[in-house]
Amino acid sequence: MKKFVLLVSLLAFFPLYLPAKTMIPVNIDKGEMFDDNTEKVEVSLAEENTGGGAALSLLAAYPAEGGWAGFWMPKKSAWAGFKSLKCFAYSAAKEKFTMSFVIKDQNHKGGVSGRGREGWEVRKTWYVVPLEIKPGMNELSISLEGLKTQEGKDVDLSRIYHWGFYYRFFPELKWESQEAVPATVWISKVRLDSEK
Repeated sequence: MKKFVLLVSLLAFFPLYLPAKTMIPVNIDKGEMFDDNTEKVEVSLAEENTGGGAALSLLAAYPAEGGWAGFWMPKKSAWAGFKSLKCFAYSAAKEKFTMSFVIKDQNHKGGVSGRGREGWEVRKTWYVVPLEIKPGMNELSISLEGLKTQEGKDVDLSRIYHWGFYYRFFPELKWESQEAVPATVWISKVRLDSEK
């Protein structure tokens, strides 16, 4: 009988030691919004163009010269152990275009925005990956395994300082859209996943 009680007690506490399968780094459905944007990028909550059963989306309207919308010093900054960031992105554009997803860890260089050619010394300490956005709803999955900065150093996911969606920001990266046109993207249901 004692063994049974001990076993039941252990099983009751076992789930506390399992790693989280998902984490929501920004709860858009509860009104959380981008808090680190370039001045000309307009951000707002929207009820349209949501994916995955979400009630709300984050609308980011980028000007033709580009910019970013993201989070600085996010509350949920411990991303180690997660294998991917997943979200939905809707575009009303008639043509596909490419943006960038950026992570800055605790080892990134700061002090300037990193804008333009003079910002390369800063930008090379960031993780940057292309995001192809097609017309309509896109289900995006960004791998968080084996991340490297642009200068080849490991990204430390134990504490994220910034993450966000960039448009026409990196002149040295040929994947970004080169045509100077505005872009609007609705982001919804952002989550970190322990599975790819």
